Amino acid sequence: TEFSWVGETQRHIGTVVHAWLARLSQETRLPPPEAIADESGAVLAELARAGVPEPERGEARARVLAALRQTLADERGRWILDSRHREARSEWELSGLSGGTLRSVVIDRCFIDEQGTRWVIDYKTSAHEGGGLDEFLDQELERYRAQLAAYRDLARGLGPQPVRAALYFPLLGALREAL
Repeated sequence: TEFSWVGETQRHIGTVVHAWLARLSQETRLPPPEAIADESGAVLAELARAGVPEPERGEARARVLAALRQTLADERGRWILDSRHREARSEWELSGLSGGTLRSVVIDRCFIDEQGTRWVIDYKTSAHEGGGLDEFLDQELERYRAQLAAYRDLARGLGPQPVRAALYFPLLGALREAL
């Protein structure tokens, strides 16, 4: 049977990846990328609990493990997850005014870096096969530009720091900043 990466299963994969990235961001020392294979059973159990149909679980597990391995192998991925950042939070529920509208959002990762800049990172577990990776990443950035702008607006209310917002693609090890 052909596996469809849209719909419910893709959403569950994203949820499981986000939960693992949040857990990893609390680690004092991040594990090496190859160590994530040891979590195969736990990932499979989480996908089952999330409701991923049994015939799709193996492929879904492979996708989750690939996202975690790629993030841990990527220098920027490890930087995003670093628990030593000031005011670091993951899966952070934040409410406030953005563009005159009251918004409640969940920010995947937020922290203040070594230069004193507050970062707002949104994870996207989209996969991309084939050519045109830069075009794909640019399209995704355009697609989520308004969401990132709202996050940036809310983050500006947290302190005097300059705020930068970006998408991070765990499966691709790619970071795209919204300017």
